[in-house]
Amino acid sequence: MSLQLIIGRSGSGKSEYILNEVKKEITLGEKIYIITPEQFSYVTEKKLLQVLGKAATVNSEVISFNRISHRILTEVGGAAKMLLSKSGKAMLIYNILEKQKKNLIFLGNSDDNVELMLKTITELKKHNITIDDLKRVGADSISARAHMECAPTNEIK
Repeated sequence: MSLQLIIGRSGSGKSEYILNEVKKEITLGEKIYIITPEQFSYVTEKKLLQVLGKAATVNSEVISFNRISHRILTEVGGAAKMLLSKSGKAMLIYNILEKQKKNLIFLGNSDDNVELMLKTITELKKHNITIDDLKRVGADSISARAHMECAPTNEIK
């Protein structure tokens, strides 16, 4: 069976049609997935069990859009990366700021600075700015500052 979209008004017999089709396919030994919005998954599972009985638990699965996307990312890839929540990132940044407090001129470890660093890192990632880019810009600005500081003495010579 291929992907089928069943569209119709409320009470037009969509659910009954789907359950009858699932019943036919299950007798052939096919695995059936019924994809539903999150709020209808429980009701659909209940109807499926009523119509098919125990056969419904073996060869069919009611799955929500969220659940199928999670399963695809887990099985095919993409979810293999461990992602930190916003609070996890904040804790990590707070810890780094605390350890580097002596080396930092402008930043301490206050909550405002943690939020500022979170926003800054997000913006840098969004615009694909790497650490090498920052180092290059930093070196350019240091040499420009040194040039500006030396400019008055250069004029005297």
